Parts: sequence; structure tokens; C-alpha cells
Amino acid sequence: MKTGFKKLDEAIDIQDGNLIILGGTASVGKTNLALNIINNIAINEKKSVLFFSLECSKETIKNKIISIAGMIPAPSIVNEGRNLKDSEFLKQNEIIREMEEAPIYIDDTPGISIKEICEKSTKIKSEKDISCIIIDYLELIGFDKSKNLSRDIETNEILKNLKYLAQELNIPILITSYISHAKIYRRENHIPKIEDLTQNIDYEKYVDIILLLHREECFDEFTQKKNVADIIIAKNKNDMKASVELAWLPKYLKFCDL
Repeated sequence: MKTGFKKLDEAIDIQDGNLIILGGTASVGKTNLALNIINNIAINEKKSVLFFSLECSKETIKNKIISIAGMIPAPSIVNEGRNLKDSEFLKQNEIIREMEEAPIYIDDTPGISIKEICEKSTKIKSEKDISCIIIDYLELIGFDKSKNLSRDIETNEILKNLKYLAQELNIPILITSYISHAKIYRRENHIPKIEDLTQNIDYEKYVDIILLLHREECFDEFTQKKNVADIIIAKNKNDMKASVELAWLPKYLKFCDL
């Protein structure tokens, strides 16, 4: 699996069966980066992707992908396209056709459980031969409450099940994860670390790659790094750790190589 970002793909090597976490604070762009990766895989590479959206509706996700893929201003896509220029309307229809050719399967079931994710993924994989699964996001995945476990233990069980699922289906799974803004804001350089993710989680055991998304302008409005995103490679199978810069184009919800 390639993310579609040259420097990132040179730094990491995503293999079938890998579990990848993409962490970041609220509003930093985790969902949008995940959708950019879906665009690069499905629209550009013509490979099918299964996306579990636990926060946004299916319609919202489709509109965001259209904006990313077509470089169409996101606000113009709402209201059933009434705000689109003629050229944007044509581009939107072109992207919709491309999405149909390389299907993006979106499940927007709120509070979906890890059991349901595994069952649906197995079924769709057998029917559609998807190339990867992306889930947005970890903290919203449900678990069997009858077991009366702490959320930390539940999260460990969720990651264990996702790792087993990735291996069983022989495809990569990428899942986004929330980092508290307060933790980063108190730090002088605002750079996220693995320990900022949910504590008491056995990331070493189940997760192959951890990517942390950071945009300094989320913390400092006067920063020189406007519209620049850093992807910190906090854990990597080959022990190569680095930070990759991407351009951030908020008008189109798009990340690009610098």
C-alpha cells in the first residue's frame, strides 16, 4: 500500500497485514489526511477501499473526497451543487464517475462495534476484494459493555482485533486516533509524541506504524509554517524515524507533497 505522498512512502513501508495509527489533535486534519490517502489509492490507483466513518455521514465524506480529488472549493459542493461554477460542476461529475470505477465503500454506522467492523470487513473483502481498510476513529469504536472493562483494556482489545483482522484479510488497516489538544498546548514546541495517545495501550504489541499529524498554526497563529503539515513517524517497522512535510490547502481539504 502506498499513501500517495512520495517522501512518506519512501520513509515507511506499509505491507499487507500491517496496522497503522494516524494520531493528532482535534481540527489538525486527521480525517482529511485519511481521505486524501483514500483519494490517492482509489481515484488515482483505481483500488477499492473500505472506509468506516464513525463521526461524519456518508454524504459528507463523499463531498470531501470530491473536493480533494477535483480541487473544488469545499464550500461550493454543499447545497446539491448549486454553488458550483460550470467547470466545477463538470469536474464534480467526472470525480463521481471515477469513484464509481474504483469503488470507495463507506460505512457510517454511528458507534459501530469492533465485532461489527470485523464482520462487515470480512464480508466486503470476500465480495469486493478491497485493498485496504481505513477507520475514523479509534476512540469512537464500540465494545461489548457486558464485559465491564475499562476503556484502556477495551482499546487494547480493539487494537488486537484490528491487527488480527489485518492479518486474516491480508491487507493494511489504518485507523485515526485522537490526541488531547491540552497535552500538546502545554508543551513548548507543541510536537506530539506516542505517549500523547491513549495511555496504557500496548502499541508496541499490535501497531506496526504510528504517524502523528501536526500543524503548528493550530497552536501559533503567527507561525512561519502556515499551511504546512508535519507527519512525524513515531514508530516504524524498519526503525527509520523522520518527519515529512506536506503542503496543506484548506480551501480544497487537500494535502500535497512539498
